[in-house]
Amino acid sequence: MIEGKHMPRYRFADVHCHAHELGSRVSEYAEILLVGVSDDHESSLKTLELAVNHGNLVPALGVHPWSLDEVPVEEAEKVAKLVEKHSEVRILGEVGLDKKFKPHSYDRQVRVFEVFLKLAREYGLMLDLHAAGAWRETYEMVIRYDPPVAVFHWYTGPLDLAEEIAGQGYYISINPAVRIQEKHRRVARLVRLDRLLAESDAPYNYRGIRMEPSMVADVVEIIAEEKGLSPETVREALWGNFARIASRIGLKLGGPG
Repeated sequence: MIEGKHMPRYRFADVHCHAHELGSRVSEYAEILLVGVSDDHESSLKTLELAVNHGNLVPALGVHPWSLDEVPVEEAEKVAKLVEKHSEVRILGEVGLDKKFKPHSYDRQVRVFEVFLKLAREYGLMLDLHAAGAWRETYEMVIRYDPPVAVFHWYTGPLDLAEEIAGQGYYISINPAVRIQEKHRRVARLVRLDRLLAESDAPYNYRGIRMEPSMVADVVEIIAEEKGLSPETVREALWGNFARIASRIGLKLGGPG
């Protein structure tokens, strides 16, 4: 049941973590609703299996642009068939483009991304997006296909584009890197609260920070600091943002606590 007036069972939503790498540790974060993104067909299967046994895990299936060094373009069609088979899957991720770390496979990335853009449009799904070094290109492709929801994960692109993304009705997720990454902090300060979400990208090491889902609480505190609001106000706002997304894509959240 989608949350309405009742307090959710989960205190936070982590809208981007790699649950297939966390494995059984997903159960350690019972107060956090985790969106577990996948990297390829194999990890998509693992994510689905974990979601069966962990009520706090929302499965997201996809092909990460980095994975195209190891898997063929046809991997996207295999994952698409999984999505079509499993009606409980309402989020596609991690999908998108990367010109910063993987420019050599950009043409293949575009072909794969188009598969997921079409799937999102056809089935009314959310896109959990990777767009490093290709923020504008990713945004323009999303606009072209017009999915119901798009979340730009760990946004460090141009600030004017961040405002454009928010103005278009899409979302930006803030990562624990906001502790030390000044550009990401500026994004948290600039983007209006009703278009922000929190994420961990766990388990990932960034400049000495070992990212874990529990760090979404820190993300909330930093957003609150930047906006001059209380952490509880921000926590409730971010949960509300995700609850509205869930309602729009037909995703069932947990019952009231």
